[in-house]
Amino acid sequence: MSVKAAPAPDGLESGTDFPIVCEVCLGPNPYIRMIKQPSSKECKVSGRVFTSFRWRPGSSARYKETVISPEVARAKGVCQCCLMDMEYNLPVGVRDALLKGSEEEQSLPQSGVNQTYYYDQIAKASREDVEAGYGKMASEKLVKMARNSPYYDRNLPKLCSFWLKGACSRVVEGTCPFRPCCGTYRFPEIAGSEQTMMHKLISALERHGAVSVMRDKSDEMEEIKEKLKASQRGSRDQNIRDRYHGVDSLTNKYLGKAEQMDLEPPDDKTITTLYVGLMNQAVTERDLVDIFYAYGEIRSVQVIQQSNCAFVSYTNRESAETAVQKLYNNLSIKGVRLRLMWAKPQRKGGPAGPEGA
Repeated sequence: MSVKAAPAPDGLESGTDFPIVCEVCLGPNPYIRMIKQPSSKECKVSGRVFTSFRWRPGSSARYKETVISPEVARAKGVCQCCLMDMEYNLPVGVRDALLKGSEEEQSLPQSGVNQTYYYDQIAKASREDVEAGYGKMASEKLVKMARNSPYYDRNLPKLCSFWLKGACSRVVEGTCPFRPCCGTYRFPEIAGSEQTMMHKLISALERHGAVSVMRDKSDEMEEIKEKLKASQRGSRDQNIRDRYHGVDSLTNKYLGKAEQMDLEPPDDKTITTLYVGLMNQAVTERDLVDIFYAYGEIRSVQVIQQSNCAFVSYTNRESAETAVQKLYNNLSIKGVRLRLMWAKPQRKGGPAGPEGA
């Protein structure tokens, strides 16, 4: 399933009668009740007054609302709620950094007067004209990083700040709507950086419940709660502006991953052999030939069963570099995800190994 912009229902105009939002923010339920509030909110980016929308994506989700005006969202092709790119479901800063030939960031006005005029022109233009003017030349790296399935953890209830302080009275009564008091034990705030802590917290909550863990003052539990508190610090309005302009921490995290997706070729131009690791008996020599032959003429394929690896040698360097560009971090055969590296020069009396090993 691919993530895309949520289409406006028949007869409704996107941005006026229906928000410009992604399918993730709308949630999996096709039937939701949405509250329209005409001229009730101030855009967090431009300061323009706009018609806001509020809804609940699901029974276990929190209420969500639009935070930027429709013309500001259209200017960069982002969701009015989460500010993620509507096509690739990535932070807009990541998309702009990886797109080739996009000058949209440089064209955004800086002064207040110019911004007002710029967004007024977008508001007057049709939706098709605005989206067509925002050229998107997708790079292969951007396509690889794009989310192909909805990430509904973005709709989870907010963390209970009183629970983190050990002072939530509603969790005792069973009426607190926030995490983890409501029984939702998922913590994406620390899932990427502190997985061990997250698993310990979830295990403790499942065994003892939210009330007991809230009252737990052990050093280990206090450290976990402090990590969660740190993830909630900062100005929400400033975080929204940073996300829109691509200078937030999530953008930097994704860009770091994008840099790791590149595999630099060795300086020795005579190396035309690639190392394929993490193999098993299900992957055969024929399977490797079928995959790698698409990028150039193959000189040889050597499978070493006892080491669970293989070496694919091309007749020229250009073919090997093309294979790396296409398959690095994207090589899977018969459901087995394989590791692809440049091979080191062959040692006397033995096969080559992976570059950097």
